Amino acid sequence: MINQSILRVIKIFQGLQPSKISNSRISSPCSSIEETEILSIEEENRCLKNTLKQLIESANHNQQTQERFYALELYFLESRSYQTLIERILVDLKCKLKLAQVELFLIDRDGETQLLISEIYGKLDYDNLFYIENVQPLKLIYNDSIALTLSQKQSLINSLFEKKASISQSVALIPLYRGQQIIGSLHLGSSDHSRFHPDLASNFLQHLGSIISVCIENSLNQERYKHLSLVDLLTRAKNRRYFFQALAKEIARSSRSQSPISCLFLDIDHFKRINDSRGHLVGDRALREIAKHIQPLLRQSDILARFGGEEFTVLLPNTALEQALEIAERIRKKVADIEILDDSGKIFRVTTSIGASSWKPDKQMPSNPASIQNYLINQADKAVYQAKQTGRNQVCSISG
Repeated sequence: MINQSILRVIKIFQGLQPSKISNSRISSPCSSIEETEILSIEEENRCLKNTLKQLIESANHNQQTQERFYALELYFLESRSYQTLIERILVDLKCKLKLAQVELFLIDRDGETQLLISEIYGKLDYDNLFYIENVQPLKLIYNDSIALTLSQKQSLINSLFEKKASISQSVALIPLYRGQQIIGSLHLGSSDHSRFHPDLASNFLQHLGSIISVCIENSLNQERYKHLSLVDLLTRAKNRRYFFQALAKEIARSSRSQSPISCLFLDIDHFKRINDSRGHLVGDRALREIAKHIQPLLRQSDILARFGGEEFTVLLPNTALEQALEIAERIRKKVADIEILDDSGKIFRVTTSIGASSWKPDKQMPSNPASIQNYLINQADKAVYQAKQTGRNQVCSISG
């Protein structure tokens, strides 16, 4: 889009074309216009041409920049998950804008965001992503006034990018706001000293910051809703729905990698007695304590889920039956050691019966996903029944 200044220059330029000047000299050889005036007009004409050229080049550059930023913003808005969005901000943005460094600070006042993301994805391993408890670290970076900043100051640059600042010669600090509340800060570093000169216009970066802020908030909200649909709200373990989704994925993975997969079923012994004698709230407390103490015994790839009532399941990818039985025994011992308080302040303990099952790709085993799933669940369920029938508080498995 050519702006008004360019149009004005074109209008002036059209009135000063060399052809008109030449014709005037030929048709009126005795004209009163002197040679010096003609030369002056021609020089002015050349200057106007140069000015027009510069304005057009500037307009084209601005339009290209606008289109590039617009495409970049769409790229962020199309992110389907928090993990994808963070990858695009911290990795792809650096490449697309040809930056030397990028880092992102997000305010996570109560650690809720980190807990949520770790439960969904595990740890997102980026050395340029930082969670902070409050706005104070940003005030130190921005020198109290938190507003978009373009700078070439080496002292500021040296305070950024985890002591790798020598790569960058100029920086853009983009505060991320939602409404009046700051949620973080995005820092862009360039090896070009003039890239983020303080006198340059910053409206594109300002708008980019607004878009990224919206994307971060929206992606976190989506992750919260997704998490709520897959988590047991009482125990914070995964729920039955999540378990079956994960089981299907792990069966497919196990089939591809030719690796074993195991499953544990846990049933809390005499749980009905706890509810009847101590109350359902105490029973709920016991379930929470059990889930809390089991989780640390598991690997990051293992999945603890509440299957229903007083039953839990543990999915153990890439685990043979022998190893699964060892894990089950550790869980059994840990549960038996848990001290639970009832409403009167008295300590009581519970025990659990555990059934284990395992599957590995083999001609003798079921091979289609539905059959494998049924096999694992049915075998573990039978093993739990056997454990209860033979005295409870023990681990059993059924072969074949």
